[in-house]
This record gives sequence, structure tokens and C-alpha cells, in this order.
Amino acid sequence: MRSLQTKPYMLDKEEGKFLQSLGALVSIKATSEQTDGMFNLFEFSCPPDYATPLVIHYTEDVAVYVLEGTLMFFCGSEKKKAGAGSFFYQPRGTPHGLCVEGPTPARILYLTLPAGFDQFILEHKLTDLEYEADAARYKIEILGPLPE
Repeated sequence: MRSLQTKPYMLDKEEGKFLQSLGALVSIKATSEQTDGMFNLFEFSCPPDYATPLVIHYTEDVAVYVLEGTLMFFCGSEKKKAGAGSFFYQPRGTPHGLCVEGPTPARILYLTLPAGFDQFILEHKLTDLEYEADAARYKIEILGPLPE
């Protein structure tokens, strides 16, 4: 049985590696190295009008827990509104995305299994849509903007 990490660690709210990703503040709470490749955990602070593109992760499952705010989740052909306390699970291979609903910012925990998505975020910081070609290297397909 693999160990999830080589040594225990704890991060306070203000700790972790912070960077911007498509306009959201991202804190990486669990890196590939810290979890021996088992998972990544991120905290995203998303401003009003924040939206991800519609994407497919081919090597990671994605789980999202809404801490604050209201989001619209796109999962396959479904579209669902979710508030604080809501949970969203997206198995690999299915199109998904999210956007903040209303004038209030949102905060989410974003978990990917297995790890590796942290390397994509660290490499690209997702500052613009110029990263589409490199996404393929991480087995991520960018399908375009979210549906209306």
C-alpha cells in the first residue's frame, strides 16, 4: 500500500502556494509531491463573473466543494446551480466547467485524483487561453467557453 505522503504537514488558511488562474486566486494545498501522486487539493477564490472554459480531464477525476457563494456547474449536458455546502463530482472523460452566479465572489475546494493537475497550473498559471496546445500534454481538452 502506498503512503499518501512522506511526512505529515499542515497549512493554515494563509499558507500554500498562491497564484492567479484565469482571474481566480488559487492556493495549492496539496501538491503531487506532498501526496506521492495520489491527489491535488486547491482552494479557488473566484470573483463575480468568473468562468472556466468547458474542459475534459482524461486522466483525473474532479471533485468540487463550494465553501462560499453560488456557482453554476456544467457536467456533460447538465447544468446545475450550487450554493455553499454543495458538492460536485466529475469523473474523468466528461465535459465540465463552472461559473460564479450573481454579484458575490465564490470560494471552492477543488480536488483532482490522481495528482498532476498542479503541474499544469504551476507551468501555465492559466492567464490566458494560449495554453490550449499545452493542455493536451496533460491530457486536458479545452472545448471552448461554457454553454449559454
